[in-house]
Amino acid sequence: MKLKVAAIQMSSVINEADANRSRAEKHIEHAAREGAKLILLPELMPTGYGWTRDIWDAAEPTNGKTVQWMCDISKSHGIYLGTSYLEACNGDFYNTFVLTDPDGHESGRVRKRNVPAYEAFFYRGFKGSHVIKTEIGNIGVGICYDSWFSFLPKIAQQEDFDLLLLPHSSPIPQKRNHIAQEHIDRFIADVGMATERYSKLLGIPVVLSNKCGEFRSSAPFGPYERTTFPGLSTISDADGLVKAQLGNEESVIVAEVTLDKTAKRKIPFQGHGRWAWEGPWQRNIMIVVEFFGRLSYGLSKSRKAKALQAGNL
Repeated sequence: MKLKVAAIQMSSVINEADANRSRAEKHIEHAAREGAKLILLPELMPTGYGWTRDIWDAAEPTNGKTVQWMCDISKSHGIYLGTSYLEACNGDFYNTFVLTDPDGHESGRVRKRNVPAYEAFFYRGFKGSHVIKTEIGNIGVGICYDSWFSFLPKIAQQEDFDLLLLPHSSPIPQKRNHIAQEHIDRFIADVGMATERYSKLLGIPVVLSNKCGEFRSSAPFGPYERTTFPGLSTISDADGLVKAQLGNEESVIVAEVTLDKTAKRKIPFQGHGRWAWEGPWQRNIMIVVEFFGRLSYGLSKSRKAKALQAGNL
């Protein structure tokens, strides 16, 4: 079947969920006018993205304002709509992706499995299914960092993805002594190539929506970060052809893709250990940061109190 899909590339600010949703709504209306029936927003669109405890104040319960807003928008425009937000549930925080359907109902949700670098100080990963079953097919979800791991291509075949959504909030790494410019350039290129890689590997359409604008955050036990999001939101068809791609501007892309079960590929995927794609050894430094992040998160009494409070709003 033919399906018009859209990727919205935008900035969002921590603790300004109402303003973030309002900005997103204007882009959604534009995409819907262009005929898009499935629209993807960036990772943590309503929450904002940063390495700071302020993000806890932007958390919402399982069926909070963002989910209700998504249901209303989906029904109003007759579309599927997807984004992730910081979910507070049973004393924990999760980066949770929700997809709502044209009837105004929640189709399903997927929680981020691998929590990268300093993010590990602020929410936990969750090992669960990465597919949402809908009337148009099995919608796979890889939230940002998850798309870099070998498990996602493997589970894509096991769970029979028909289309893959990659919501991102992926800032450009800062140049430091242990990060050469060539590795930063490689990172940016990898973001732009993600949909093409997955489309060619799996034989399914892929939509990536990343943030744009400035990234500023104070990392725990680390230096003050000030950089940008590269954007590069992309739509690729099942044959790997890039149908549309943005630069680093706030905008919307819409393209028609083909969902064809006969085109899907079942070639066994090997990967590079825990990583799906080959890359610089420096990325393994994040494993150490993630270990201390999980330890700090688990021992934090204020985290549990905040999560319980947010989960009961």
